Order: sequence, then structure tokens, then C-alpha cells
Amino acid sequence: MVDDVEYRAAPKGFYTSMVQKALEELGMDTFFDERRESFDLPTESLTMPLPKGCFNVRNIYLFNGDECNISNSIKVWWKRNYFTKGNGYIANDKFNNTMDPFYTNHYGVSNIGNKNLIRYNTQQSAKFYYNIQMGNLMLSSYCRGVANKVMIHYNGTGCDLGDVPFIPVFLRTAVEDYVIEAILRVRMAKDKSWVPLWTIYEKRLRQPYEGSWEKAEYRIKSMNSGQRSDLYEYLARGSWADGA
Repeated sequence: MVDDVEYRAAPKGFYTSMVQKALEELGMDTFFDERRESFDLPTESLTMPLPKGCFNVRNIYLFNGDECNISNSIKVWWKRNYFTKGNGYIANDKFNNTMDPFYTNHYGVSNIGNKNLIRYNTQQSAKFYYNIQMGNLMLSSYCRGVANKVMIHYNGTGCDLGDVPFIPVFLRTAVEDYVIEAILRVRMAKDKSWVPLWTIYEKRLRQPYEGSWEKAEYRIKSMNSGQRSDLYEYLARGSWADGA
């Protein structure tokens, strides 16, 4: 479509990277890529890097054994400003705030939860909590003794950098138009005769209500729960088939 079958205008890697970028932007615009991955609990440092392509953590859970037996899983709650390297931690609210003039001292008061947590008034949220800083997940010390696995439920960017792109059918036209528009911009910078063709594909991609990008967003956002479940299965099979 851009007269570059032999990859002379741009190398094949450029096209692949544009496909990945298109999926990444669609993933961040629509949250279509929902994932659940399990990892060994980092018992020493209580810190682990977030999975590749993770940009929105939805839930954190602890469990023992494997994913086929997670009936006794524990919900981990988010805590503001929490930071640890395994021994002790830093946070604005440290529960026992006897010396702080602003934060309530929660020590010994059973009916007051930690107000830096999403959920108040629960003993669980006061023990099992996490924060994310500099691309790392940091868990509280209580997590160390109750489980050996941590499950991260998050939104991904559609395609991790370096992986083979796996494109859901209903996103294909938007991805194609995105890549075509990008390469035509490259060609147009060198030769203005490409401007009319670029104009056509820029309109195909970005036209309000009728553009392929907006149609792709609408299709994802209007999915019911069953259709979303099928999409996640489709994406999971794609990753498995690619050897990911």
C-alpha cells in the first residue's frame, strides 16, 4: 500500500515496531489487554520488577501452591508512599505515628484503619499492602510469611517490545492504517508527491466517528463480558503460539 514491498523506504523492523506501537496505544486508550501473571514472592527484598508491558496494576493477590489451587488467596491493598528494600520501610503513615502531628496514631486502636490504604477499617489492609515506585512492586513484610506466590492483575500494552505482534481481528484495520500513515510520513518528508496518499490514510485513520482508530476503540469499549473473556483467551493463545 506504500510501494515498499522490498523494504527500501524503511527496514522491516520499522514496520514491526510501528505495529507494536499501534497496539501499545490502543492498549493504553482502551485497556483491551487484561492480564494475570503469577511470580515467586520476593521474600528477601520484598521488591520485584513489574511484568513487561504492564502500565496499570488492577489487583495484587498472594497465594500458596499453583494457580489451580488459589482458594485461600489474600488480597493485597495499595498503600500511599510506601517504599522498602526488604528491611523496614518508609511511608508518610507508619501506623504507629506517636511523633507525627498530622497523621493519626493507629497503634492499639482496632476500629481505625490505615487512611493511606484504599480500604479502611480492616485488619487485612493494615498488614498486606503494596506500592509501585520506579517500575517496581514493593510488598509489606507481612506478605513474606503467608504465601510463596504473588499474582499481578494488570493491563498490558498489547504487545511487549521484541515480541511477535499478535493482532486481534477487529483491530487489524486500525493497526494497518496506523502503520501506513507512519511510513507515508517518512516518504512524504523526502518526496512531497506522497502528500495526497498520506492525506487519504491520515483521514482513514483519524476521521471523527468514521476513522478506523475510533471504530476500533468503540468495538472494544462496547464489548460485553463474554466477548472480553473470548478476547483474553485469544490473546493468551497467541502468546503461547509465539512461544512467549
